[in-house]
Amino acid sequence: GGVGISTNGGNTFTNRTVANSGLGDDFVYGVYADGATVYAATAGGLGISTDGGATFTTRTTANGLGSNFVFGVYAIGNTVYAATNGGGLGISTDGGNTFTNRTTANGLGSNFVLGVYAIGNTVYAAINGGGLGISTDGGATFTTYTTADGLGSNTVWGVYADGATVYAATFGGVGLGVPDSSGGVGGTGGAGGRG
Repeated sequence: GGVGISTNGGNTFTNRTVANSGLGDDFVYGVYADGATVYAATAGGLGISTDGGATFTTRTTANGLGSNFVFGVYAIGNTVYAATNGGGLGISTDGGNTFTNRTTANGLGSNFVLGVYAIGNTVYAAINGGGLGISTDGGATFTTYTTADGLGSNTVWGVYADGATVYAATFGGVGLGVPDSSGGVGGTGGAGGRG
């Protein structure tokens, strides 16, 4: 159905689709907005709108993405992160015009990235079957955390961080992780173990 956009607190929605906005595909897996800039992770690439979602341009492998199938997106200023299906984590430093990809060669547990979140130079990648990738150098390299580190499952659907606490949504529950003395991520109880 595309991207549903409400301007009245969620009471009513307008849907932006391939037909009425130029969205790359009507299957939308993730969305992120910052002011009038809207990013849509679709099965046909990364849609970017600079007019509040009225119209989209789509970024694909032609723009450097590792895959046209994008599961998640996050942005900080001109840096855009795209979680792709089989192409790793696409990172753009020019507002989404061009991308470079981080893959298993850069430490990710798998090239199937389902979600992404970033705070400053710390980038978190939720990986399908590959655990949770954490980078402290802006996404240049990743350290991967798995069930061996206490995650409830190596399939991580999403990730969020608040200060030093990291939340990983897994098939085995929510993993709650905090930095340990070695700089890695240790954990505290809960059904999902640690993340």
